[in-house]
Amino acid sequence: MARLVILDDAPPVISDTPALVRLRSSPDFEIDLFDSLPSGSNAIVERIATAHTVLNIRTSTRFDYEVLSRCGRLKHLAVWGSNVGHIDLDSARRFGITVTNTPGIAIESVAEHALALLLAIAHRVRQLDYRVHQGQWPRGMITQLHGKTLGIMGAGRVGQQMATIARGIGLNVVAWTLHPERYNPETTGLQFVGLQQLLTESDAISIHLRGSAETRHLIGSAELSLMKPTAFVINTSRGDVIDESALEEALRDGALAGAGLDVFESEPLSLDSQLRTLPNALLSPHTAATTDTALASSLSIVVDNILGFLSGDVQNLVV
Repeated sequence: MARLVILDDAPPVISDTPALVRLRSSPDFEIDLFDSLPSGSNAIVERIATAHTVLNIRTSTRFDYEVLSRCGRLKHLAVWGSNVGHIDLDSARRFGITVTNTPGIAIESVAEHALALLLAIAHRVRQLDYRVHQGQWPRGMITQLHGKTLGIMGAGRVGQQMATIARGIGLNVVAWTLHPERYNPETTGLQFVGLQQLLTESDAISIHLRGSAETRHLIGSAELSLMKPTAFVINTSRGDVIDESALEEALRDGALAGAGLDVFESEPLSLDSQLRTLPNALLSPHTAATTDTALASSLSIVVDNILGFLSGDVQNLVV
């Protein structure tokens, strides 16, 4: 019987779901589920050293050469989600470890959440709700988005969906990506501009980039200084695309009107993070992809990947 380790289900995603029932009903696996995050490489290896298959929930759990080289029995790393930037794929290939993921399952939900953050921060929904509950009746505090320009960073399927629904409320859309040559403006419907132009001209930017060494702190003090003081930043992709300290400073000093963030450089967001103190920072707990529909679909796919690999039918192969 093979050992399957669900390594880092914290906060819980697969616990108490039909997907876990499916896995437990398989006679081929002995399952260990950890509902806490491992604290460093040694803790990861301690949990998975004898595993045949690992189900990885959190991208904060890093599978580098040191970890993978110490897991000689590992044959399959099944990632919940599409991002594999936390995995040393060259090392996985070197050690004969198959990596699978669940691509394209939260396109609509992530784009919807990005739009919800943008609308809420522009219309100051949280502040207005609070003041009405306090017995006040404030007026004239909101920003109309219709007719303004949204800059989308990242031209993948989520970025394209965000462009579609943003146009639906009357926003003009421009886009930037690291690799514009990979995208046809006619099929994506996106108008590509340079990064400086996008930052300078946009009334809001929405970030939909994959995490990588190229995108880490892509938006820092210099880039934020190019933006209009009335502009908004929305990030539902990867927290380290933005230099969080620079963003905090811009929001505190009024160099930026607001930010809607679903992702952070360190998660969960620390209790002493300055973002928690800023009224123009709207925060959600990395939950854009966890609608009921997207969650059920993604968990079903990751279980299919695990059971398929064991039967020789590899699906959603990364390496």
